[in-house]
Amino acid sequence: MEKIKDRFQGCRIAKVLSLLAALVMPICVLDMGTTDVIMELINPYYLLFCGFYGCIFLCLSWERKWLWLKIVLSIINAVINFFFIFIAFMGGVGGPLLALLQMIIPIVPWLHIFG
Repeated sequence: MEKIKDRFQGCRIAKVLSLLAALVMPICVLDMGTTDVIMELINPYYLLFCGFYGCIFLCLSWERKWLWLKIVLSIINAVINFFFIFIAFMGGVGGPLLALLQMIIPIVPWLHIFG
């Protein structure tokens, strides 16, 4: 695990990509409250994995001195993901389960239940 962490911490591209991936969901939520441009193009449930994996890679790639950035972005993304999973309860018990699966396994072509 330390080898992977050292490899990520030395790569600037990994740092930038992890930061951008961690910022996707907060930007989409801000857009939802203001202009709603991004949300007309893509369903936010298809972007849950960006917030989830963005925070994981953010914690792996940034050094210890950026702990405040890791904590703030992780909390923001966790609140946003839990908010979308809570909204998914309107689809019954299967809604949150499908949202969790979309968050963890983004590659599988999911049915368009939310869209």
